[in-house]
Amino acid sequence: MNPFINKSEMRLRAGFRIPVYLFITFLIMTIGNSLPLGGVQYFVTSILTFGFFWMAFRFVDNRSDIKAAGLELSTEWWREFGVGSGIAVLAMLFIFLIEWASGDIIFMGFSWQNAAETSWIIPFFLFFIQMANVGFYEEVMSRSYLIPNFKEAFTIGKVTPKNATVIAILFSSVIFSLAHGANPNLTFLALINIELAGIMLAIPYVLTGRLAFSVGIHFAWNFAQGGIFGFRVSGLPIRGSLVQIQQAGNPMWTGGSFGPEGGLIGTLAILLVAYLTIVWIRKSQGNLALHPFFTTSYQ
Repeated sequence: MNPFINKSEMRLRAGFRIPVYLFITFLIMTIGNSLPLGGVQYFVTSILTFGFFWMAFRFVDNRSDIKAAGLELSTEWWREFGVGSGIAVLAMLFIFLIEWASGDIIFMGFSWQNAAETSWIIPFFLFFIQMANVGFYEEVMSRSYLIPNFKEAFTIGKVTPKNATVIAILFSSVIFSLAHGANPNLTFLALINIELAGIMLAIPYVLTGRLAFSVGIHFAWNFAQGGIFGFRVSGLPIRGSLVQIQQAGNPMWTGGSFGPEGGLIGTLAILLVAYLTIVWIRKSQGNLALHPFFTTSYQ
């Protein structure tokens, strides 16, 4: 057996495809996000990372149908994107109301009450653009690329594609979590929650074969968290949020300086999003079966 090339599929084996893809993608994101473009650098990063993803998808993975990446931009895709976004906003509202009612946050007012009009609108708009792009390119990397390739890598011997998909979700979620390892104020619980969020984001992708829910949830979770309700997003403070708050309470519950993703309330919200997503998919599709793409060894 050739350890480098799968001759029947005419491509590099997954053990080489995945590390190379991750290394170059992380390099692109690091360089792109550091460009001094006043917030627009995330849009540039999105274009660059997707461009590299498509090249790897088409010429290294030997896939010709973009539907395999879950990126079919149909009416159904956009509907699922909207539903996923709505579910994520509801989950963040759930966090905000519980913390407010329990005194774990102190409401300080609204942005337009504490600043000149232009000083909050511009950061608010730029944060919207940033989170839209981050939600897109992180999902393309963590779900569209990693899950299919890990699934194929682990479909060996008696491991069926279905079982390999479960393994792929776990491995991709660990990488998704570790990718946040350099974020400020990181805790062990935050790492666990981000891994749990990775699993939550993978569920709609493997059930529908579309990335729409995942992108919508990822984007709206981050945007509502920082841009609307004023929480830190994965440890990062946000300027220009609509609601101004001061965090209090037990950090084990609230997440403290990392934001809700670092606390047990974030764990509950992630489980809530997963539950509502599954309920919606079962109602709209009539079942909860893996998409056919994830029941075959290679397409």
